[in-house]
Amino acid sequence: MKVHFIRSGERRYSMRIERTGLPVLVMDPAPGFDPDLPHDMVHFVVEAALGLKTGVFGQIAAGGDAGSFHVEAGGALSAKDRQRAARKQVAKGAKLIKSQGREGELSELAAFLFDIGWRSSTRPDSAAQRAALGEAERTRASLSVDERARIDAAQSRVFGDFERLSKAWRALPVGGALILEWPSAHPIG
Repeated sequence: MKVHFIRSGERRYSMRIERTGLPVLVMDPAPGFDPDLPHDMVHFVVEAALGLKTGVFGQIAAGGDAGSFHVEAGGALSAKDRQRAARKQVAKGAKLIKSQGREGELSELAAFLFDIGWRSSTRPDSAAQRAALGEAERTRASLSVDERARIDAAQSRVFGDFERLSKAWRALPVGGALILEWPSAHPIG
């Protein structure tokens, strides 16, 4: 599965996901633009590093749509076939979301923790920064001992991937794309 993170404007990005034997998925615009690292790229890196099979990108790879992507318009499919594919995609996505279990929740919690942890080294001390760090501590405390250990073990890999991808993302011109192949956080092309 190839995930295209496309810088589609000064403060806007979109995504395009190509999967073998399945319809292409898109999200335009994608939420959570960030000039350093978009929200969905954070999820991609974290889920890959933790080996989450039913997080956002794991379930998309399994044929789902994460509840927010849709089948790309145009392409080789007729309008009728595209509508049929879209209905099947939504049904499969809903089924996969229901079966995510703890991994779906862990994806959200870990993405939040890694994002706050990585950005905290570059943000000045402020009331907002202290509040974010406090929320991160409360979130971390809600995890099991095994989940905390899993996150701690992945921290250097995740932060290294964030640094590398952030540098590449910041260098992209409008219209440029950063392409990752699930589950590797190394750009291709």
